[in-house]
Amino acid sequence: MQGLFRSITLASAVILPVAAQAQVSSPTSPEPVFRGIVNAAVTDGGDDLAKVQFKNASSEKIKAGSLLMLGGGVLIQPRGSAFSYQLTANYHFDSITAKNGDASFDRFPLEALVFYNNGQHRFGVGVSHHLSPEVEFDFDDFAKETVEFDDATGFVVEYNYEFSERVWLGLRHTSITYEVSDISGAEVDGDHFGLTAHFAF
Repeated sequence: MQGLFRSITLASAVILPVAAQAQVSSPTSPEPVFRGIVNAAVTDGGDDLAKVQFKNASSEKIKAGSLLMLGGGVLIQPRGSAFSYQLTANYHFDSITAKNGDASFDRFPLEALVFYNNGQHRFGVGVSHHLSPEVEFDFDDFAKETVEFDDATGFVVEYNYEFSERVWLGLRHTSITYEVSDISGAEVDGDHFGLTAHFAF
């Protein structure tokens, strides 16, 4: 919980000064407009966590920054302001499935981003707090094994292009490090890039 409070504090430190500036520049703006938003990202990067070799000589890896993130939340767009604020809860995962078992890496990112909007472009920065990162291995010839990591907080930069009033596509980079819960000093680099899509309603 200490990590979660720290991430909320960091998000507030980023968002509040920007919000104050927006209010000064447009003191007569109406109340913020709240919109629902769903998002998806395909990501790649980070340290290798597992490698599965198949009988046909091909192989697959699970990485600490891959593979698919899905989520949703709220988009706050004050009228008359160049800034918007996006809060989302997400599920980020990577997995390998074989005939004799599977391996997976799961975590639950909570994100708070501030975007500067300029025409059809928006540029965002913010924090990403990952809850319950966990790697799981379950293969026929081995005992099931789980590696748990401490909750972790990282930083996000993102660029989006507005294809319509409701759809943004773009790029993002997340910088984050995971620490193994029961091994002091053991860390995994989870830095990654991603292709993103956001749909407002």
